[in-house]
Amino acid sequence: MKHITKLENSRLKNLKSEYDIIVIGGGITGANVLWDATLRGYNCLLVEKNDYASGTSQATSKLIHGGLRYLKNLEFALVRESLSERRYLAKISPHAVRPMGFIIPIRSWFQRIQLFLGMELYNALSFDRNKEIDLDVQLPRYRWNSLGETIYKVLGLNRKSLKGSFQYYDYANPNPEKHTTEFILSAKEKGAHAFNYLSVTTLKKQNSGGYTVGLTDSISGKKVLVSTKVVVNSAGPWADVIESMTGVTAEKKLVRSKGIHAVVRNICGNECVVLSKRDGSHLFVIPWRGKTIVGTTDTAYEEDPDVFKVKQSEIVDLLDEVNYSFGFAKLTLKDVDYYYGGLRPLVEDPGSTEGTYSASRKSEIFHYEKEGFPGFFSALGGKYTTSRAVAETLVNAIDLYSKGMKSTCVTKFTPLLGGRYQSLKELTNELEFKFPKVPGSKIDTLARRYGSVTWKILSLEGNDSYRIPNGEIYYEEEVEYLVNHEEIFHLTDFYFRRSGVGTVGALDSSERIRLDKKIAKLLGWNADRTKEEIKAVDQRYKWFVD
Repeated sequence: MKHITKLENSRLKNLKSEYDIIVIGGGITGANVLWDATLRGYNCLLVEKNDYASGTSQATSKLIHGGLRYLKNLEFALVRESLSERRYLAKISPHAVRPMGFIIPIRSWFQRIQLFLGMELYNALSFDRNKEIDLDVQLPRYRWNSLGETIYKVLGLNRKSLKGSFQYYDYANPNPEKHTTEFILSAKEKGAHAFNYLSVTTLKKQNSGGYTVGLTDSISGKKVLVSTKVVVNSAGPWADVIESMTGVTAEKKLVRSKGIHAVVRNICGNECVVLSKRDGSHLFVIPWRGKTIVGTTDTAYEEDPDVFKVKQSEIVDLLDEVNYSFGFAKLTLKDVDYYYGGLRPLVEDPGSTEGTYSASRKSEIFHYEKEGFPGFFSALGGKYTTSRAVAETLVNAIDLYSKGMKSTCVTKFTPLLGGRYQSLKELTNELEFKFPKVPGSKIDTLARRYGSVTWKILSLEGNDSYRIPNGEIYYEEEVEYLVNHEEIFHLTDFYFRRSGVGTVGALDSSERIRLDKKIAKLLGWNADRTKEEIKAVDQRYKWFVD
């Protein structure tokens, strides 16, 4: 029997027996639905069977992008929506985005003309990109790099028939796992309830209307029943599992597409390079926290989403693609400091024969009223960047169903917990004034990581700091803040999702021992429990050898 702390044993004590809305799934879609519905006055509960953002939302290329490639399919509305959403995210969470240049190498005059038109169109569609945006995260317009500039910026590029490159700008989102969780924590601050490690085991329609949901807490083992008027199924790749639990038969089939990324030693400059793979799809080489992320792959996935794993052969294939199109890289498995993968839930058009790469990233919202399940909604497909808009549409539909009229959505301009500041410069100045003894570099680091939450972090006591493999420093106060306020129940939650400490590679053992000790003490774990938790973190750096 594993050791359960007092905190873990009592964590469900405030759970109510009735809610207006239960959201199933704590990825970016569920997080946004919870945030929107809570701000509109609904009494909501979100449940996630693993940790928040541990599925598809941790498997992104860590970008908030307008989707330049959708212009090719003439999906102008999708591109405009993505560009608007990109701006809203920069507005409500400026600390979570960074401007990033993207370089597209050009190898023919036809391609240059074609892309020039694409760039002009992209620029026109993002005409308001810097409106009311902090100077620190404003985006420049695109530019043309000459052959010399291109070679200078992207050393490893194959120079055969190279003419130059276009460079345009989108956002990097350095820690999407943390960003996703921030939507949930912001909703909790406004009165919502949310639990990770709480899974749905039964879902039954009541005769009187509404649903009874059976929940099992995988931490304490407790089982509870709650009732709700509305169910939102935002379980991503598990959405069809939830549907079949209820007895809903969906008209459209969920297709799972597998994507993997590898974090490798630094092989690129300051810009992200967009390369064409041998099969014509795209590959990103992304500068990230002193390392480089390469990805993504796109293959159909037929197995059970619960047994998802990243195989060594897939990592080798990915490195092989990078080495093929990015001359100097010569990456081997030894260069892989970390890897991650996930499943994209795509909605299949029954008549489509195209592969998953060409499948549209449009989201689909279903209400299964006609099938005899009034108040049961599913949100399928979609992408990270547009998740706020998906939630708005979905909560509008809930409004119409439960009140007969739409209420106002305020998520476009209501800042998240860390986004409550006008400009980074002002924020750091105020923090320096309030905490004169704290070094400026530390204030700067924390403000960029946490935005306005830095006030709370710096009001804690702490002298220790921890250095991680890419040279970044993490401070004792932030570790304490995350552990005490962000629902960390396992060491893996801290390393791979809340802090980003473990995602750049395994820590040096002396730093690791100190950090693990600190967290175990904060959470009240005994020696056995600590050992078990440490083992789970070590396991995460091993891939499946096939």
